[in-house]
Amino acid sequence: MMNHETFNHGETSPQENTDWATVEEAKDFSAHMAESERENKKLENFNKIVDFFERDASIKKTLVKIAPNEQDNYGDDAGDYADKLYDGFCDIKFDLKTIMNNFYSSKEIENRLKEIEADIANAGLNFQKLLDIYRKDFSAMSEDFNSEVRKTNVGYYLWANPHGLDKDAKSINEILHLIHTSIVNNENILQALPVLAKGGKYEDCLLHGTEDSKNDIAVGVFEKIKDNASYTDVVAVSKDRTIMMVRDSGHALTVDIQKDDDGKYFVDYFVPKICNADKVNLLPGVRKVKKEEGKQQTRDFTTGAFIIVPKDNAVDEIVNFIAAVPTDDDIEYNF
Repeated sequence: MMNHETFNHGETSPQENTDWATVEEAKDFSAHMAESERENKKLENFNKIVDFFERDASIKKTLVKIAPNEQDNYGDDAGDYADKLYDGFCDIKFDLKTIMNNFYSSKEIENRLKEIEADIANAGLNFQKLLDIYRKDFSAMSEDFNSEVRKTNVGYYLWANPHGLDKDAKSINEILHLIHTSIVNNENILQALPVLAKGGKYEDCLLHGTEDSKNDIAVGVFEKIKDNASYTDVVAVSKDRTIMMVRDSGHALTVDIQKDDDGKYFVDYFVPKICNADKVNLLPGVRKVKKEEGKQQTRDFTTGAFIIVPKDNAVDEIVNFIAAVPTDDDIEYNF
C-alpha cells in the first residue's frame, strides 16, 4: 500500500519549494552572466580606445617620418623616397583601417585611401609629383574643413552627423582629424567604458578605466570634482594619459592630458561653445576669440593648450582650469 503525504491548504510540497528555489537561482545566475557580459564588453571597448590612441600616435609619427627633404631630390634618392612614401602609406592605411573597424566605418574614406594609393603609383619616380602628393594627400589641412569638424563633432549634440564630412576629408591629416575628433567628443563611446568610481548627486560623474590604467591625475581630478559635477566622464587611458568630457562647461568641454618622461603635463582642450568671449580669452593657452559686440557667439568654438611643470600641483591646475571655462550662466544676452 502506498504511503501518501498530506498537506494543509496553502502549504506547498517539498518538490514545489525546490522548483521555486531553482527558478530564483536560475534568475540570479542569468543576471550574473548578463552583468559579466556587460563588463566584458566595456573592457573590450576600453582596449579599443587604448589601441586607438596608440595608432593615432603611430600615424602622426609616420607622417613626420615620410615628410620629404632636399636630400630626397638627388640621384637615386628620388626612387628611395618613392618607396618610403609608399611604405609609409601602407603603415598608415593599416592603422586607419583598424581604427575604422573599431569606431568609424566609412566607404567614402576607404575610397579616398584607394585614390591616394593610386596617386602614389602614378607619380612613379617623379620627385616633384611625389612632393605634391605628400602635401595634398598626406599633410594638408583645410581651415574650413577643420572648422566644420569642430562644429559637427561635439558631445551631447542632438543634431550630430558623424559621417556628414567623410566625403570632404581629402588628406590623411584631415581623415585622422575627423576620426579622432568624432571619437573623443562622443559621450556614448566614453560612457561605454569600465567604471571605476561614481560621484555626483545622480552618480553621473564617472571615473573610467582599469586598475592598471589608473593614474594620479584622473583619480585626483575625479575626487576633487565628484561632489559637485554632473555628466562628467574622466577616463584614465593609461598611467600617463587622461581624457575628459565635462558637460555644461562650454557645452561639452573635452580635455586631453598627457604626461611626458620629464614629468611635465601637456593639456589640450576643446571648448565647443563660446558662452562668454571675455572669460574664454582668459583661459591658459587659448586660441583667442574675437568678441563681436551685439552678437551671441554660442555657435563659435575654440581650442587651447598649456603645460603644467612638475613642481606645480597638476590636479589643482586642471580643476581650476575646468572651473574657469564659461557655462550658460555666463552668456551675455543682447536684447
